[in-house]
Amino acid sequence: MLTPRRLLITDGSPEALAALTLQDRPDQTILWVPELEQAGASRRMAAVKRQAEHFRTDRVIGPGANATTSESASRPALLHRVLADAKMLIEALIAASESRCGRVIWPCQAGFDLDRMATVQEIVTCAAHLAQLDPSTRGFAPVVRTPLLDCTDEQVVDLIRSGGAPLALSWWCEHESAEPCGACESCGRWESAGPATTAAA
Repeated sequence: MLTPRRLLITDGSPEALAALTLQDRPDQTILWVPELEQAGASRRMAAVKRQAEHFRTDRVIGPGANATTSESASRPALLHRVLADAKMLIEALIAASESRCGRVIWPCQAGFDLDRMATVQEIVTCAAHLAQLDPSTRGFAPVVRTPLLDCTDEQVVDLIRSGGAPLALSWWCEHESAEPCGACESCGRWESAGPATTAAA
């Protein structure tokens, strides 16, 4: 009996790659790409495609799969980030319902940030409730899972390695350079987590 299909929210990041390695049937997973921020968008989309090819996942959908960037290039304020996360999750739930996926995987991370953990749980609860109100879901309510919520960056890297996937399938840099720049905040974060290899271009 096939594992029920699930939808994984992905932007090509190490977190998304780690969540994909946790699936017992990655090939039965739909990769749903939200609107991508301008910084590094084409590299992130290339990483999504590398991950899809590596795991033999035949479906890459979502607003970010057809567009290279969103209009907002700056990091949102906290309230805007919460609202953006809620909107993204509702859109993913509706897409999952339309594809008859029983599960949505949101590979968000909070590490040791208890406030962020609580916020994510509230977003999940509210988004699931709002998605049920949408007539297009026809009463089908996918379950949201956040398997990496309490993981540190080091644990994410360990999950990727233990899953047998090269870290180079992901992209973490905030720039469009051929290789991760090593100078941006995201590069500093993932380099300190211990990547043994650079991301693929």
